[in-house]
Amino acid sequence: MSKKKFSKQAKQSQAKSLPEKEKLTPKQLKFIDLIVTKGDRMTATDCAIEAGYSKKAARQIACNLQSPKMFPLVVREINERREEITKRHSVNYSRHVRRLDELSHGAEAAGNFPAAVAAEKSRGQAAGLYIDRKEIMHGSIDQMSKDEVDKKLIELRKKLSIPADVTELIEEKTDDATESGDEQKV
Repeated sequence: MSKKKFSKQAKQSQAKSLPEKEKLTPKQLKFIDLIVTKGDRMTATDCAIEAGYSKKAARQIACNLQSPKMFPLVVREINERREEITKRHSVNYSRHVRRLDELSHGAEAAGNFPAAVAAEKSRGQAAGLYIDRKEIMHGSIDQMSKDEVDKKLIELRKKLSIPADVTELIEEKTDDATESGDEQKV
């Protein structure tokens, strides 16, 4: 048995007895921290350099540290920390409504009432208190003939369940106003 094989086996058996966190070196822990927190703004090579690895070997070391075959503990720790961050920053109903409440109270305390009202409205929307209805109309009443307008009005009366006596009263007032030349608002 060669000396190298013996030392590898000794290190492996020694490593098994240590807790997992102690198996990671300070440089590896620093690399993990950087790749998780700044990995979207820094390359893995830059993270390795900032963690203390040599500039010449940083690219290869960064690649190796992210290899599950070569450094499974480092990869596992990176994944665990990323999952933890994802859970911490996930959006759910109660967290969303609580945050809107905090924003509303903060804006109100700062005297920023439009922002406070907007946050409160957003809370209400999240809770389902508001219904946002939009009707997209094609064309305008100006482009319709009198018969088309009458048909549309009859259709709307049926749809909105407006009693006939109310609509007749409105029509009478409208007719009276147009005959006399007065422009009354009904």
